[in-house]
Amino acid sequence: MTEETTTSLRVPPKSATWFTFARERFQVPAVLIFGAAQSASAQYVVSSALDWVALVVSILGISLLLVVMRMMDELKDLDKDRIAHPYRPLPRGLISSEEVRYGLRILIGVLLGAAILIGLLGNPIAGTLLGLSVGYSLLMYREFFIPEFLDARPFFYAATHQVIIIPIYAFATATAVPEAAFTRPVLWFAMTGLGASFALEVCRKLDPEAHPALMTYLTVSGPGRTATAVAASVLLAVYGAYKIGVFAIMGPVALVLLASLVLTMARPTRFKWTAGFAGLFVLVQVFAPTIAHIVGMLS
Repeated sequence: MTEETTTSLRVPPKSATWFTFARERFQVPAVLIFGAAQSASAQYVVSSALDWVALVVSILGISLLLVVMRMMDELKDLDKDRIAHPYRPLPRGLISSEEVRYGLRILIGVLLGAAILIGLLGNPIAGTLLGLSVGYSLLMYREFFIPEFLDARPFFYAATHQVIIIPIYAFATATAVPEAAFTRPVLWFAMTGLGASFALEVCRKLDPEAHPALMTYLTVSGPGRTATAVAASVLLAVYGAYKIGVFAIMGPVALVLLASLVLTMARPTRFKWTAGFAGLFVLVQVFAPTIAHIVGMLS
């Protein structure tokens, strides 16, 4: 076997490389399920029936946007990952930064093209909201051109990166009911998403034994401020749930999450429980209006 043949066997084809990258870092089935739950619930908040065409449009738009933001995070976190997570695709050399940037340009172009097409097909509100979501994701990628300012304020950094939830939820509603995109029920549903997502962002970064380069919240901000930030975000989500009639679904999970947070503050090595319940809280949040519709809590 020649050296050239050995090299060609060692280097996987591009399609296989992208497949491995997607499998390890995107969790495509989970992204699609999450996009479907957001899209259906956003409709049920303002309507008693689903618009299936709008649902498909919303799922595709949200799922692609989530993939784009994941790719952006992979690029932004590369220096940290080389130190703390060298086994991930970019640090270990499975795929290059330039290849990821090329993929990003294609997906962003597809999303912006879809936004224009949606507008031209008679739904300018949904098209504009999708375009705004893409634009905001680009600002997140550039860290709003104030990276040092944000790095010094981790909770503010997290909040600025969760705000994109608002136009995403409005887009999901606007695909089916454009005139309802900016109504109070949609805003409160977005607040449940904002609170739950912020809580997960903090709770998944509480490992007291994590590499210092990762700058976990307990290390940077201390237990008091961390617990306060999580509690405030959970309360925001719960209040939003109350306003849209799904408190009975989200409230119990919120209580369990807060109880586990108290345990983690006392015994930081138990952080995985809190991270797990925060993930469950997000899952319940995106499904809550759909569940409420099925069981007759929402008209």
